Amino acid sequence: MKILNTLSCQTALLVCTSLFSGALLAQAPNGGGERPKPPAEAIAACQALKSGQNCTFTSPQRTVTGTCWAPEGKPLACRPKDGPMAKNQPAKK
Repeated sequence: MKILNTLSCQTALLVCTSLFSGALLAQAPNGGGERPKPPAEAIAACQALKSGQNCTFTSPQRTVTGTCWAPEGKPLACRPKDGPMAKNQPAKK
């Protein structure tokens, strides 16, 4: 009976540890679920522009075309037309 109780406790501990680890891994890399900061090149591309205007900048991987946009309280930056947020939010005017 003692072996059965020990095995049950170990199994329960393993399940709890697995669930907790999965929850930690599911969180955003920066911990709070906040969007990552735009690269400096994206901010510089909109420095002389207004929200909603077309912009381009060169990243280490490619040349990016997009629209200047800023979420509440964040700097104006070039949001790529093909980026993950492009479909979710309209350009701010």
